Amino acid sequence: MDTIHRPRAHRAGRRLTVYVAVASMLTLGSAATAGAVQHVADRPTLTWGETRTYGDGLEVTVARPTAFTPNATSAGHRSGNRAVAWKITLRNPAGEAFETALVAVYAKYGKAGEQAERVFDSAMAIGSGFEGSVSPGRSATATYVFDIPKAGTDLLDLEVVPHVVTHDGTHWTGPLSPKTGRG
Repeated sequence: MDTIHRPRAHRAGRRLTVYVAVASMLTLGSAATAGAVQHVADRPTLTWGETRTYGDGLEVTVARPTAFTPNATSAGHRSGNRAVAWKITLRNPAGEAFETALVAVYAKYGKAGEQAERVFDSAMAIGSGFEGSVSPGRSATATYVFDIPKAGTDLLDLEVVPHVVTHDGTHWTGPLSPKTGRG
């Protein structure tokens, strides 16, 4: 079939594939030029409000979680569960911008470490996470919300991976307390 006559959806899918491939190549190229992966001998577990500093100087801080009330049009929140919000701050003291495209955030709850579902709420500007980059000497903060059964809020585990190719993840743990906040 001639390219001119292909349906638009097919071309859009092909463009997305090309964009993902280019982004992967750029990311891998960045990792190669950045040197070794930012590993830590023992992956620390921190508590709310503490800061993890990586070998390249990047600092990650996770604030105490708060209850959050999602809008009726939100996705990922189930009735009877509690939406829990964390503010995560990245501080970049390095001499070049830190790209946030590959920041990953995961939440688990309870003794068994059940995986929590992420909540997306466009009406409350929740769900996009970090966007763009963090300029040298600057910080960026994003709010992530996860859906947690009420019985699971006594033991929460939030993992932040600043860059899935070049940095290890760090865990912040503790309860949702005080059990107040928006929600």
